[in-house]
Order: sequence, then structure tokens, then C-alpha cells
Amino acid sequence: MQAAKEKSTANSRMRIIEVATDLFLEKGFSGTSMSAIAKACDMTKASLYYHFAGKEDLFIACVTHGYSAAQTALEQVVSAADLSAEEKLRTAIDALYDTTIVSPVGRMSPLIAEVSRAFPKVARSFHEGYIEPQSHLLWDIVEEGVRSGQFAQIDRKKFLHMAFGPMVTLSLSREMFATFDNLDEEFPVADLRDGHADVLVRMLRPTEP
Repeated sequence: MQAAKEKSTANSRMRIIEVATDLFLEKGFSGTSMSAIAKACDMTKASLYYHFAGKEDLFIACVTHGYSAAQTALEQVVSAADLSAEEKLRTAIDALYDTTIVSPVGRMSPLIAEVSRAFPKVARSFHEGYIEPQSHLLWDIVEEGVRSGQFAQIDRKKFLHMAFGPMVTLSLSREMFATFDNLDEEFPVADLRDGHADVLVRMLRPTEP
């Protein structure tokens, strides 16, 4: 009985997160009320508040949803014994682009930037729940490459800014110009992702003697 109740609660939370994410993307944070979310979920506001203390907490749940799966995928890349450090780095960049740009959560990056000023907890949750864990895993790949001689030594902070900066910028740009008819032509995700990976790999390769 308890297990069934917990599963029902988890399913309800997931449904709320999915509906709220769509509403936040469509109407923004300030334009989305808890009443509208409750109505879209076909539940009472009291039921909604049973699952989430307020709109800020619900928004945080929306922007961090899916990151655990993304981290698990990246952990598998890091531990793959049959991949070279370069192959791991390229595979990791692919996975990060999927999360940061293609996924619904990734598309919320402009909202995260907007809401974080008024609600610093959102920025902290995004950083601690996504940026930091992914940074650690990406850096593990670099360190492995350095130990094996595949990569040269590089400053950690500089590398991580070079790794995450273009992804976040592309995510913001695609949302800013989402109404453009030629969006994919102006911001081709696959081409830019592959070019980004090429730059990172070249930056890490040891200098020829």
C-alpha cells in the first residue's frame, strides 16, 4: 500500500513538472500562475501545493528535472574502458548539447537567467544540480587524457568555461530568435556542436616537439 502511494505521488509530481515546464516556456515565469498550472493539471491548488511549496520550488523542480539522467549518461562515458580520452570527450559534449540545448529543460535557460535575479535559489540549484556535477565529470575525462599522454595540461577553470560557455550561449540564442524561419540555418546545433568538440580537442592535444 505504501509503495503504491509513493508511486502515485511520484507520478503526480512528474505530471505537474511536465505541464508546468510547457507553461513556463510558453508564458514565462511571471506569466504563469499556480492557479493556471493547477487548472492545466486538472487538480485543485491545494493538491498542487501538497506537492510543491510554491512557484519558485516548482520552477526549480522543472529546471533540474532530467539532470540525474544526464549525469548517469555522462558517468557511463567516463567509465567506458573501450573509449580513448578524445572519444570520451566528444561523446560527453554530444550528451551535454542534448541536455543543454535540445531538451525542454535546456530550452529554459533564458528563464533561468531571468528568474535567478529575483530568486537566487534558482541559480544556486541550477549550478549545484547541473553545472558542478557535469563539470566534475568532464574534468575527469581531461585528467584521464593528461595521465595517458593524450592531452596536455590545461587550466581547469579556463577549460570548463570554454566547454560550457558556447553551449549556454547557443541555447540562449536559439530561444531568443526562436521565431526565425531560418533558425536551424542560423544556429545549426549539430554543426556547431561538432565544431565546438573539434576546438576543445585541438586545445587539449599536446604540442608537437
